[in-house]
Amino acid sequence: MNKKRILLVLILLFIIFLNRNVLIYRPLLSVLPTKTTSGLVIKEKDALRRGFIIGAFNYYYKFSVNGKDYSNPSYDEQYKFGDTISVEYNETFPFINRIKNQK
Repeated sequence: MNKKRILLVLILLFIIFLNRNVLIYRPLLSVLPTKTTSGLVIKEKDALRRGFIIGAFNYYYKFSVNGKDYSNPSYDEQYKFGDTISVEYNETFPFINRIKNQK
């Protein structure tokens, strides 16, 4: 019984780790101080659930802070390759970011 519980906890932690951007980082931006910069939707794609079957995907966006590039999936199919967007990020930890006004 104890091994099953440990395995379940490990699986749950792994799932949270894989989805940390949506589950942890993005909500933090609502309470942490943020800065805004412009970004660009790039050609890199993120397949959506069942995307390999129906071809659904969304693009990544990229922006730079202090000469370092950061990118994340847009999580929204409305953005197209080449679109210029406004990106909200934490000044101390720029890897914590999202498209401005996106929840």
